Amino acid sequence: MKARIASTLFAGLLLAPLAACGPADEEPEEVPAPGDPAFVRDPALDVDNISAHGEARSHNMGLNCMNCHQAHGPGKGRFTAAGTAIGPADVPLAGGTVELRTAPNGQGDLVLALEIDDNGNFFSTEPLPFPEESLFPFVRAPGAGGTAFMPFPTISGACNVCHVGAQRVRVE
Repeated sequence: MKARIASTLFAGLLLAPLAACGPADEEPEEVPAPGDPAFVRDPALDVDNISAHGEARSHNMGLNCMNCHQAHGPGKGRFTAAGTAIGPADVPLAGGTVELRTAPNGQGDLVLALEIDDNGNFFSTEPLPFPEESLFPFVRAPGAGGTAFMPFPTISGACNVCHVGAQRVRVE
C-alpha cells in the first residue's frame, strides 16, 4: 500500500509541472527579434557606452553594431555611431581614431572623435546630428600611421552596414 501511494505521489509530482504549461497544442510564445518594434528593451540598458583605447570589451567585429545597440535591441547603450576599422594585414586597427567632421578629408569642424579599441571597434552613445545633418568620417591610424576618409558625407553612424567584406573601413 505504501509503495502504491509513493508511486502515485511521484507520478503526480512529475505530471504537475506539465499541467501548469497549458494544453499541449498551444504554440510557445515567440520573442520578438532585435529591431522589431515589439521588442521590449530593458531601460537599464540605456547608459553611456563609448569605446576607448586599450579596452577589449567590445565584440562582434565587422557586424552591424546597431542591430542590438538601438531602441529595440538588447545591447548596452543606444549607439549613434559604431563600426570596425581594419589595419594592415587584415588585423584590427587598435589605438586609432575615427573623427566625424563637417568637411571631407579631415577638414572642417570636428563634431566627434571616437577612440578605436583593441578589437578594432569604435562606438558611441554621444548625440549626433544624424539624419538631419551629414558628416564626413575620417580615420587615423595610431602614431604616424595612415589615414582613410569617405569623400562624401553620411547621414548614418551605422558604419558596418555598408563597410563589410571587401568594403571594410581599412587604413594601411
